[in-house]
Amino acid sequence: MRSRWMILLAVTALAQEPQAPPAAPTFRAGTKLVQVDVVVRDKKGPVAGLTKGDFTVLDDGKPQEIAVFSVKSFSAKPAQRAERTAMPLPPGAVSNRLELGGTPATETIILVDQKNTQRTDQAYAIQRIAKFIEKRHKGDQIGIYSFGKDGMQAVQELTDDEALLSRAVNRVAPQDPNYRSPDTTGMTGRAAVEYELAMIEERVADTKHVLEASARHLAKVPGRKNLIWITAGFPLIIVLQDRVVDFTPDMLEAARALNDANVALYAVDARGLIAGSLPGTDAGPMMKGPGIGQPPIPLTPGGMGPGGLTAAGLDTMNILAGRTGGKAYYADNGIEDSIQTAVEDAELTYTLGFYPPQGSKDRDVHNLKVKVARPGVSVRYRENYSSDEKLASVNVRPTMEQLLKDPLDAAQVGLFAETTADPAHPGSYKVRVSVDLHDVKLERQDAKWTGAVDVSFFVEGSKAAQTIPERISIPAEQLAASLEKPLVVENSIALGGRDGILRIAAQDEATGAAGSIRIHLEKK
Repeated sequence: MRSRWMILLAVTALAQEPQAPPAAPTFRAGTKLVQVDVVVRDKKGPVAGLTKGDFTVLDDGKPQEIAVFSVKSFSAKPAQRAERTAMPLPPGAVSNRLELGGTPATETIILVDQKNTQRTDQAYAIQRIAKFIEKRHKGDQIGIYSFGKDGMQAVQELTDDEALLSRAVNRVAPQDPNYRSPDTTGMTGRAAVEYELAMIEERVADTKHVLEASARHLAKVPGRKNLIWITAGFPLIIVLQDRVVDFTPDMLEAARALNDANVALYAVDARGLIAGSLPGTDAGPMMKGPGIGQPPIPLTPGGMGPGGLTAAGLDTMNILAGRTGGKAYYADNGIEDSIQTAVEDAELTYTLGFYPPQGSKDRDVHNLKVKVARPGVSVRYRENYSSDEKLASVNVRPTMEQLLKDPLDAAQVGLFAETTADPAHPGSYKVRVSVDLHDVKLERQDAKWTGAVDVSFFVEGSKAAQTIPERISIPAEQLAASLEKPLVVENSIALGGRDGILRIAAQDEATGAAGSIRIHLEKK
């Protein structure tokens, strides 16, 4: 029997449901608060004591009034840092928001790239990550993800529990990175190059998807997040006899997704010290080695480019790190030290917030520039932010199928779900899903605020998902009160006599922003 849907606005929000503060009006074009986290350092380390007057923020070259200014410092000794623990949820309830108490040191995801890194380099990098876990500062929230032939895995979500982190590292085993056999015996020279190009294109597409999924997952974790990408990378630009293949647009899209989620990418070369290379890190957006405006790397069968400062992959690491306000570390066997340096990079962060003028002409991507009235300092920050129109474009938004299959929960739209066994239908569950309206774009139409959300339910292993488009219409005078109440969807899910995993996804039709969760259900 077809499930019957009931859509209603709850009278009061669930006490356990994560709520975004209503002060930031995400529902009106032109008034969305844009926050930029800025790291300022000199030769001695973080630069303290700066005030709002020391900063200038330019949006597409135009100075903006800084409406929000705050300073976040993690300089306290580890013993003085408050522990951060997850707020418990009631039985049968699941949320895609990390509601954590206390004051964390930093939030850092270590992403072990097994698709772009040779097996021997993976093994060495995993050993060094284990050493980092042993000496890391207490209070640092660390998560460990990996992605390889079997897709992306959240080996361990953010935690400061050393035992959990150590076990997680030990579960990451080196694997063959090849998607298919690299043997090109019997192929012509061009066929061999085309074959290798296809392999790289697959790796680029998968890497882009993983970075974007990570951004969606970390979107609502408060503040600046670090994503440390342990990788050998891939060439940004390659030459294929009579044509040039440029992956720059793909990486710029990935960087924009990270920027919009306030995630700074730090790339650490898993190859360590390469013969003929010089130790160093990037100096912001400037790229060492092939990249934009520089000679591309000729692709030849059996090789991915020369070593040294032009080693394949460094250009990609630099562009992603530079665009998101992070760093790239390479030509250093002390991978654990590079990770620790990346974690500590944002120990002192200045947050600048501004509201773009309502009358200004909107653009797909707004370029940001931050100036500091202090000589001899380096300044790092995300270089752009996307407009709602850009987020809504087909090329940027994930499909509902992707959201339902991604191993990481998306958190751009807050979801809270409760499940209870349905006594009237053995083997079925009643599911109640609350959607946070603060995360849905609403537009003024006459005397009402309107919007739309697609909600989808999918039991893994079933043939198809159940999806319904829901229209939101709120009288103008009731907007403030309505935003404090979730949009609630109720449904009955039949498991078919077996245990199952229920995936739920909600996507804002206007912007493409999404939320997803998974619930383990047992047959009753």
